Amino acid sequence: MQCPVCSADDVIEIHHVLPDDTEVTFFSCHKCEEKWWNEDGERLPLEEVLRRVRVG
Repeated sequence: MQCPVCSADDVIEIHHVLPDDTEVTFFSCHKCEEKWWNEDGERLPLEEVLRRVRVG
């Protein structure tokens, strides 16, 4: 995976399953520190990830 901001290849990829059983992937670039979430290959806004993990 390449960073969409700086094109670096030094990106951490962490797979998660959210409480609603949605499979998402978190990415973090070591070079520019960009962070983002994907669901099924599409970018997922942080606000949506947080909405899905809220218990209540």
